[in-house]
Amino acid sequence: MSEFEKKKMISYKNRSSPREASSSNRTFSGKYASKIRDLDSSDVKQPTILLKNKDALPEDNATNIKQKPKDHEATPIISSKDVEPQPHLKYMKKSLKLIEDGTINSDHLQDYLQENSDFIVVGVVGPQGVGKSTLLNLLTEKKVTESVKRSLFKSHTEAADDYNNGITIFTQMLENTHLDEPTSVFKVESLEDIENCENATQGIDIYVSPNRVIFLDCQPFLSVAVAVDLSESENKRSNLVSDFIPLENSGEIQGLQYTAFLMSVCHILLVVQDWFFDSNIVRFIQTAKMLKPTISNPEDEYSEHFPHLIMVQNKAQMADFTPKQFEVMQKVYETLFQKTKLPFHTNLGLGSGRIINTLKPENCGNKVNLFLIPEIKGNNQPNTENDVYSGHPPLEELIRRLRANIFGVTKNSLTHVQLTEKTWLIYCNKVWETVKKSPFFVEYTKLMP
Repeated sequence: MSEFEKKKMISYKNRSSPREASSSNRTFSGKYASKIRDLDSSDVKQPTILLKNKDALPEDNATNIKQKPKDHEATPIISSKDVEPQPHLKYMKKSLKLIEDGTINSDHLQDYLQENSDFIVVGVVGPQGVGKSTLLNLLTEKKVTESVKRSLFKSHTEAADDYNNGITIFTQMLENTHLDEPTSVFKVESLEDIENCENATQGIDIYVSPNRVIFLDCQPFLSVAVAVDLSESENKRSNLVSDFIPLENSGEIQGLQYTAFLMSVCHILLVVQDWFFDSNIVRFIQTAKMLKPTISNPEDEYSEHFPHLIMVQNKAQMADFTPKQFEVMQKVYETLFQKTKLPFHTNLGLGSGRIINTLKPENCGNKVNLFLIPEIKGNNQPNTENDVYSGHPPLEELIRRLRANIFGVTKNSLTHVQLTEKTWLIYCNKVWETVKKSPFFVEYTKLMP
């Protein structure tokens, strides 16, 4: 073979295909080349991702993880039977008994109270026939309409129209009876109660309004009917008052116990009278304040509660609304309650000047909690728009202002802890047991004539 053919053969062997050339370009040189060639593709593994188990997570984080349901899993349907029904709050249509025959009743009141601390308790005391229950009925109404007044003052209107003619009274009772007239929340005194010398209210009645105001209506104090009732039943007298109290003083002591109880559980206490002024009523209120026992607490902290005191004069005449007469009334009450612990100067009366322009401190002196309710004179009083000015705003306006003063009052704490409606009822049980067992009332009878 010639020299030319040998060179041609060598050049042909050195010639390579495009695939071999590309593979030759991917070769490595150096000390890592041999190691890379020894590796097989089967030895290369996919990276492993490590996830924590859901059970290993903390409870707070585990509950926040939302898993999307799979396509084959159906979303569970919650039936209305599976949902636990919420307790339904009942509303009172009429008053119920809180204290009857010396025993406090609380089981039947549980459904009407709730775990609410934003409530206010209003109590009323006074002698017989002054209009305590009528005043509370007016305060429970959202608006005092003509039908409300006709229903509440029906007996007074019938007696004023024709007192001597019984047939006319009976006829008017049938004609004035309407099916659409509202029913009274608290039982008011009727003509039959007056004739039989009986009280419309026995013990203490309670009514919880939808706007969370608790009204307490108390039986009259200094009442002959109460003393007669206690004298006729020895068992009732031993249950209500102590056996060591004389019979002739048992009626007054029972009234003092009820008043002291209301002073402990109420934010506002209304003292109603029908004329100015009765010294026995003032003496009775101050005595009940003196005998009111202090309710102890587990922490042995000394805290004594006194409610806002409002003197309400019902059946007020036109002359009572004059600035001169009203100034005299305020000065008398200011002198009598000068040293009392009861809040009596808390701007809840007519002398503030916000209700009647003429009754203001410049004309009537220092402000006290004195409120006047005009007398309702029955059908003889004109009800047209052209009435002669009677010296005071209408009854509807006065009741609306009194309601606004009561509902907007600054509440004094009853105990050292904040009470709810349910715990307030438990507190009432404790207060009543303390009042009944208090030796102050027995000691006071030794000073009575």
